[in-house]
Amino acid sequence: MGREIIWSLVMRYPQLGLPQRYETKNSELYRAAVLRGEAVEGTPEFVTSENDTLELCATPAGEVPVLYLENREDFEHALRALAYRCEPREILPSVGASTISGLNNWEKIRAHKREFFASGGRDWAAEFKRFTARKENYQDTLILLSAGYYSAVPPEELGLTAETWREKSLVIRKYHELTHFVCRRLWPEQKNILRDEVYADCIGLTAAFGGYEPAWAAVFLGIEHGTCRPGGRLGHYVNQEELPQAIREAGRYMEEAAQRAAGVSGKTAMELLPEIYPCR
Repeated sequence: MGREIIWSLVMRYPQLGLPQRYETKNSELYRAAVLRGEAVEGTPEFVTSENDTLELCATPAGEVPVLYLENREDFEHALRALAYRCEPREILPSVGASTISGLNNWEKIRAHKREFFASGGRDWAAEFKRFTARKENYQDTLILLSAGYYSAVPPEELGLTAETWREKSLVIRKYHELTHFVCRRLWPEQKNILRDEVYADCIGLTAAFGGYEPAWAAVFLGIEHGTCRPGGRLGHYVNQEELPQAIREAGRYMEEAAQRAAGVSGKTAMELLPEIYPCR
């Protein structure tokens, strides 16, 4: 199953099969793959797992593909290929998901080309120019997920078994990224990193556990006893000198999210989001 998913993705995004070196992004091989959709020779360097999945998720902002790669090496390899143009960057252990936009989907382009000729079209060069003039015709946003405990929080800290926390972590991670996708699509001018992180955790927790627990959300951000623990997520979003203010702001956002979520019942996580997000 995992191998089939990877091969299908390589057909969409050929850069997944390219070598990961700093010089790759400036090479003719990279341009041929990304800008012309040319196939890459050889076997993609993925371990794969039978638990890997690729699904199309419905959201209030439209559908988005979500790729889960169980093997950490596969997640990092895909992230480097798609988000960092095949640069062999170090991926921090705390990075467990990413939403990647602007991906040229060459399967969409090839499918349109087949339909164009089947309907009697002749000038593909002109049609290609017309078709690609609108990015929504051929570019994808992809949500990439990995395994592991959410925010690197051990299960003992939450009183959960390892198996349960791994399963719940994946749900939180998925809905956290779906929240970012929806917010950027529906409210593109309202970006606020700290507030959006809090609300994304709120939707993730609701999807995983049926409700929002601000105390757990604080743990996920790395907030402990009014400070941020070393390596905590909050420290990735603001500078060290801004942490005290960010901790206070995060507390206000978590209280606000809890109050808003408590006022809405009978909704799924994705239905809840437009009801409680402050910029709706």
